[in-house]
Amino acid sequence: MSILISVFLAQVDGLLAGDNDEMPQVERYRQIKAAIERYNSDTQPRAVGDVTGDAGRYYALTGASPVLSGWVDGFSRIEEIEYPAATVASDETPVYLERESWRDDYEASSVVYLYLPRHAPAATETMRITYVAPYVWAVSSTTTAVSQTAHGLSVEDYVYLNSAGSWVEAADARIATHRVTVVTDVDNFTAALLAIDVPTQDFFALCYLGAGLCCQAQAAKYAKASDSTIAADSTTHTTRTGEFARRATEFIGMYEAHLGIGAEQGSVQGTGDFVDWDTAPGWPAGRGYLFHGNR
Repeated sequence: MSILISVFLAQVDGLLAGDNDEMPQVERYRQIKAAIERYNSDTQPRAVGDVTGDAGRYYALTGASPVLSGWVDGFSRIEEIEYPAATVASDETPVYLERESWRDDYEASSVVYLYLPRHAPAATETMRITYVAPYVWAVSSTTTAVSQTAHGLSVEDYVYLNSAGSWVEAADARIATHRVTVVTDVDNFTAALLAIDVPTQDFFALCYLGAGLCCQAQAAKYAKASDSTIAADSTTHTTRTGEFARRATEFIGMYEAHLGIGAEQGSVQGTGDFVDWDTAPGWPAGRGYLFHGNR
């Protein structure tokens, strides 16, 4: 179920309590967006897509016609490929390609491809691909009719309400709260609120993180202001810096505890891999040989 960005804001404002008016609303929205970005990095969400073969070895992951929905260059990666994809209704057993049988970083003419050096799936065959893809903000059905003289906006523009009370175009979706869906005329348009389909069981944890990031930003603001030459102001700002920093640590700690990450968990997550050193290094990883000499 998608959650409106305004629902996140309401919960974050509740956590900030009387301090939620110290930071403009548009900045609080941006800290919520930043919280989602960190959550994506922390959880590495998975998606599954079926790709029909075309008797070729290259399948575009970026560009005009990507074969996988939601693929983000520089973030996404393929975890496994089931080929040919099993038919669940027929109770077939899944068969997965070995890691050496595909690579997801082949680039040509600014397009990244999935390359299959050992296979060329026919048009009658399907690959079931599991890959990492971030949760993204999408247009919801909640809309706002806006009357603003000479707004200068177009359909599909990402927008937000700035501190001056004017709707302006955002540089990209990462800092927007709405998207223009209808332009009635030069002075009127309709904007749809953004929403995201993160797991509902992580909603409150994400709000803790959003509130923590807001507190971090406020602590940084007061830390800078504590350089004031007026002693009384300096003392007040230092106190506020410490208070916001303490609250930031508390909120972010609650987020990390929910996900089971962070130093307070008392353990370090390790990673490992199994390698057969008696065989040629796997392509394209390019591992070196372990040389034993005459022993």
